[in-house]
Amino acid sequence: MRIEILIEKAAVLFKYSALVYLFVAFFYFMNLHPSGDELLFLSDLQLIKNVGWDDAIVKNVSIPYMLLAYPLSLFMKDLVALKLVNVILLLSLFLYFYYVGKIKFKSTYYYLLFFISTVGYFYFGTNDCLFFVSLIVFFNEVLNAVNAREVQFNLALSALVIAFFTRELFLVYLPIILIGSYILYQMGSEFSKKTFFPLGLFIILLLLNIPSLQKNGSLSYDRKSPPQGLGVSWSQRQYLAQLMVNNGELDNFNHPTWEQTKAYIDKNGKESLPDGILESIIFDWQLTTKEFFKDFGYSILYSFRSLGLMLVISLGYWLRQLKKNKRITISNFIPFSTLLMLMIFSLIIISYVELRWLSAVFVMTIVYFSELEEQKSISKHLIFANNIVLCLLSVYGIVRIFNKI
Repeated sequence: MRIEILIEKAAVLFKYSALVYLFVAFFYFMNLHPSGDELLFLSDLQLIKNVGWDDAIVKNVSIPYMLLAYPLSLFMKDLVALKLVNVILLLSLFLYFYYVGKIKFKSTYYYLLFFISTVGYFYFGTNDCLFFVSLIVFFNEVLNAVNAREVQFNLALSALVIAFFTRELFLVYLPIILIGSYILYQMGSEFSKKTFFPLGLFIILLLLNIPSLQKNGSLSYDRKSPPQGLGVSWSQRQYLAQLMVNNGELDNFNHPTWEQTKAYIDKNGKESLPDGILESIIFDWQLTTKEFFKDFGYSILYSFRSLGLMLVISLGYWLRQLKKNKRITISNFIPFSTLLMLMIFSLIIISYVELRWLSAVFVMTIVYFSELEEQKSISKHLIFANNIVLCLLSVYGIVRIFNKI
């Protein structure tokens, strides 16, 4: 009986701390000066206003995100427009979970508030929020299919279309997207006359990409392109970053400049750095293996800051079930997908993994954990420990933000 009271009090304490954390983080992140990738999207908005949509698309912009932000930017500051789009998307995600996804567990929403407040980048003026919200909707519909609940197939497809045209990162998520699509098909979701909306959306966005397809031979995505004439790629810059970090020539989580990358190639030859994801993986198997285990461990360890114990508990529960049942079933879609994406990013990113790339599976881990909690599949002691950890992390986050203001 005592543990029940402690769990209840810890849960209440966490909820209050998460709400305070939400308001503090919202105020802080919404008032930050633009930096990093935000500058790229600000320049995209200005590019559209200066040269028009066709020329801007040729120079590569995130079309779905710009379509949402551009109208708002006509009567408010560009940065405010970019951030406002993401706030609306976040509110839409919560409404989707509650009214469409039928997720009634209050704990889910407090966990989500904590996650969003901690990572912060959902408030940044970039297309991350649109991309991840779209993937989350798709994956949640797959989870509905797995649990034999009603599936909004057209919504799932529409979300997938938006994600596809928003970020090239879609290709990295392709393995679990294909698995999710297969599950939807196996559970009875099929194309029909009602599928005209996602199909129409796909055609419209494809037509909008025609200027880029004609000029560049590819869809229009925001890319971190080097200055013209340097002849180096982002993957070469990333690979060089890891080499320099390993040699003590660069601090971790940093990159050399484009000019430094060019100078390295000029000095050591064109073949000294791999160009492209696949080539980066097979260029030096010893380094790839070493970095895989380092990045995988880093991702698990640092996920603690934004997920508390939820990732470790969810994966631990699944692995225990896997050992017991000796097979992977569709009911394991979320933990399996999370583990697979952790492994994929650890394999292909030779410099370092940015945990924001894992946002879609991390949010679904929260949903999965909440279901396990409500089904009483998790030890009460673990739930208590998780709430205490999240409460302490919320206080830590609040204090850290106040120190920065």
